[in-house]
Amino acid sequence: MRNKRWSVVAVVLGGVVALGCGGGGGDTGKVTDVSQPKAAASSAAPEKKTVAAMGAEAVTLDGGVVVTVGKPTKFTPSGTSAGHQRGNSAAVFSITIENKGTEPLDLTLANVTASFGAEGTQAEPVFDSEKGITGGFTSTIATGQKRTAKYAFSAPTKDTSVIAVTVEPNALGDSVALFEGKL
Repeated sequence: MRNKRWSVVAVVLGGVVALGCGGGGGDTGKVTDVSQPKAAASSAAPEKKTVAAMGAEAVTLDGGVVVTVGKPTKFTPSGTSAGHQRGNSAAVFSITIENKGTEPLDLTLANVTASFGAEGTQAEPVFDSEKGITGGFTSTIATGQKRTAKYAFSAPTKDTSVIAVTVEPNALGDSVALFEGKL
C-alpha cells in the first residue's frame, strides 16, 4: 500500500514538474479581433496569430473556451498588499473567460502568469483586498456563462513596453491563451 501511495505522489510531482518546465504548451487557440466590427472577407489567407492583443482580441481554445484580457493599466498597490516590492512596476487588468463548450468549466483551476519588458522579467501576482484584487476566479461555470476577475502583477523592472500574459483556464496546460500589451 505504501509503494502505491509513493507511486501516485511521484506521478503527480512529475506532471507538476513537466508543466512548470514548459511541458504543457499545447493549443494556443484562435485569435479574433473583438474591438472592430467584422470586415468583409478578403481573398488573402489571414496569418495565424498565436498571441492576442490585450484589450482588443479574444482567444478561442479547444472545447469552446473564449478568453479575453483587458488593456493593462498602471497599478499602485495599497500598503496592505502582498506580492509587490517598492520600486517595482505594477499593472492591473481584467480577464474574462466564457464557456461556449458543452461541459461545465471549473475556473478555480485557472492559472494566470505575467512577465514585463523586452527581457521578459517574471512578474509576481499581487493580492490587494483593499483594491479588490483577491486572487482570481472562484467558481465553476456552465455552458453559456462567463466570469471576469481582476489580476495585478508586479515585476522588478521599469520596462513595461511589453506585458505578456498567459491564461490556462484549466491548469492542465493543454490549452493556453497568450496575450501581449503595454502600459
